[in-house]
Amino acid sequence: MPELPEVETIARQLSPHLAGRRIKSLQIIDPKLDTPAKHSLPGREIISVERLGKQVCLSLSGRPGDKHGMWLLFHLRMTGRLILEDALSGQNEKHLRASLLLDKGSLHFYDLRRFGLLTIVSASDGPLPPGLDPLSPEFTAGKLAELIGSSRQEIKPWLLRQDRLTGLGNIYASEILFAAGIGPQRAAATLEKNELRKLHRQIIKILRLAIENCGTTFSDFQDSQGESGSFQSLLSVYAREGEPCPRCGESIRRLVQQQRSTFFCPRCQK
Repeated sequence: MPELPEVETIARQLSPHLAGRRIKSLQIIDPKLDTPAKHSLPGREIISVERLGKQVCLSLSGRPGDKHGMWLLFHLRMTGRLILEDALSGQNEKHLRASLLLDKGSLHFYDLRRFGLLTIVSASDGPLPPGLDPLSPEFTAGKLAELIGSSRQEIKPWLLRQDRLTGLGNIYASEILFAAGIGPQRAAATLEKNELRKLHRQIIKILRLAIENCGTTFSDFQDSQGESGSFQSLLSVYAREGEPCPRCGESIRRLVQQQRSTFFCPRCQK
């Protein structure tokens, strides 16, 4: 499933192409996505394209007779793709679920497994995710400590809680904990101040590095140009079970936490 860096990559790529464009229509090909709210979109201007948690969010203007703004949100889930019109070559038309037609160009939503979502809500409803965005100015080491509180949950599953930090997923949680030298089975509340500072620093560092490399692609992820991410070449532990640790040479191990694979170095991550 695309995580924060992949969704951020797509939002940044789409912004210069979509911001300022006016919507002509939203064509729903997959009836699973159909909604009467699609009729409220024509005539609205796309004010901005941003990431909200793991969703790509188009902020829309009001229109004559309806002054209230709206949000058009795409949750890509496992195999969803948002592809600009000039990058359609190589896409399988059988997987096209919806098309946003604009006064200039168009945006197409492809999804092989049909798990992705398209949502239209009033701007007054506030589509903000429940957790704190780890790339926001509000995310500090002190705030991380406050969010963890007295939680006895293992730190790896804790990082995946979207009601605490929004956008983190399995790949980056493993990489962050390795970079911070923290064992994935540590109870979250046992982390000391210096460990929390290191964890906070590595969360931001790893996410920014992944965004610079347009995210991670193992099988399905493509950006808005139909290109794969390249961060997988920089992964230290994820999906590297049995390989030598890049720091100490110890074999990378795998364990299962809440039905998710966790990869770690038993020597570097005490």
